[in-house]
Amino acid sequence: MAEMTKKEMLRIVDENISRLENKDYTLYFFVLDTKGNPSSSLEYIYKTALTLSKRGHNVVMLHQEKDFVGVADWLGEDYANLKHSNVETDNIEISASDFLFIPEIFANVMLQTKNLPCKRVVIVQNYGNITEFMPVSQTLESLGIIDVVATSKKQEEKIKEYFPNIRTHIVSPAVDNVFRDSTNERKLIINLLVKEQSDANRIVKPFYWKNPLYRWVSFRDLRGLPKEVLAEALRESAITIWADDKTDFGISLLEALRCGGLVLAKIPENLEDWMIKNDELTDSILWFNGIDDASNMISSVVRSWTMDAVPDEVYQKQKELNDIFTEDIQEKEIIEVYEKNIINKRLSDFKETKVDIENNVLKTKEE
Repeated sequence: MAEMTKKEMLRIVDENISRLENKDYTLYFFVLDTKGNPSSSLEYIYKTALTLSKRGHNVVMLHQEKDFVGVADWLGEDYANLKHSNVETDNIEISASDFLFIPEIFANVMLQTKNLPCKRVVIVQNYGNITEFMPVSQTLESLGIIDVVATSKKQEEKIKEYFPNIRTHIVSPAVDNVFRDSTNERKLIINLLVKEQSDANRIVKPFYWKNPLYRWVSFRDLRGLPKEVLAEALRESAITIWADDKTDFGISLLEALRCGGLVLAKIPENLEDWMIKNDELTDSILWFNGIDDASNMISSVVRSWTMDAVPDEVYQKQKELNDIFTEDIQEKEIIEVYEKNIINKRLSDFKETKVDIENNVLKTKEE
């Protein structure tokens, strides 16, 4: 292929500089269609996209589903009304001034988009997905990706361990404001925040077998509920049990804590930063070691609750986590990372390239 002249290269670079300075670019977010099922990891991406859309950026959600369901039923119309495009059927033209954000589960998309001219950034919410989905023959660097947005310091450290030359940024998840405490009298219903039905069975059945006198106590599975319904269920109940070994952050645990009931949680395989205080498990949560240990702890808590013997200190300790990971904090981080560290950095890179061309640092065809 013939090399471009200096004049041609400068024209292309100037066009991209102009587009970036005038917000004449598109932020593409690749998303998985969960077919109407709530997903905290998908919500995280949609929240980022909506925040940037409200700040005047052109945002497009990319998917590859023929029968795309979307998020209207569980996230709401604001998110569903973001522009969506199907990469298989829509005519999508991506330029060098555009941005493509790819969740870590889509290693195939990282490979397929390797030759696109746009800036590509990977969003990592669970570093375990990197080892699961990315072939050993590939690295982020070999795929031309140098920027990663992670959700926590722990995620960032793991990415740096795998790919030391990657530039990392952190945008924490946020607990939606719909999750809040209530002054209404609570019912002795035990909520279950678990991923697998087998885990629910291992909690509920042994509890009843060991405590036949508590047959009147009800359990309620909260999987798949819309956000408002979930929040109301958490506020209504006296006790919530959380168990998710593969959690990517534990946002559903924070949502339960924010709603004010007693929260019992299984110690997950991967502890996030916020779960640790002074090198120990935070005492803001009532922890238990394994699913099979849950029934005994539930029995003790139910007994204390029915006798009105739960110390006020337990509730106060839970409230200590209420001020972390708010929507306001997340919005500030999104602005800092996406606008300043990624978009503005792309602009400065183009300006540096222009200087290099003008100084004949980049090889061009003689005019």
